[in-house]
Amino acid sequence: MLLVLRALMVLGLTVSLKSGHGARLSGTSVRLVLDPSVPPQFGRSASTIANMSLSPWTYRESCVESRLPRRIFQAVCLTSGCLSLQGGGENAALEAKPIYHQVLVLHKISKQRPGSRRKWYGFRLGTEVIAVGCTCVRPSVVPQQPHTALL
Repeated sequence: MLLVLRALMVLGLTVSLKSGHGARLSGTSVRLVLDPSVPPQFGRSASTIANMSLSPWTYRESCVESRLPRRIFQAVCLTSGCLSLQGGGENAALEAKPIYHQVLVLHKISKQRPGSRRKWYGFRLGTEVIAVGCTCVRPSVVPQQPHTALL
């Protein structure tokens, strides 16, 4: 139960818990009341940071109707190398790579009570790994073993 509440807080959702037994909740079901008036909290504009970076990126929208949040924006690196500090184009000695972050999401699932024709929906807590930005890294080099001649 605590994990579900933490997940909802991370998702920026407001939760109302209701139970017929006073303060105690039985089972693992909670009633979820979404408050669209709660704005997301962001610092500096993400697009400003993306444009100032030596490995610039843009965002691509991923929309899944059965997921909360429905829309997730993923970073896509615009260059394969990193921009030169002198402004002369890309530096091939460095590579632009995405930075990944695991986020909590809720997946809408359809349920039907036995003997009833009415469907209702619940939510299953899940995770997704998304690209949140790009950074410059040194290329990974795998050293090869010298070949020994067979005599």
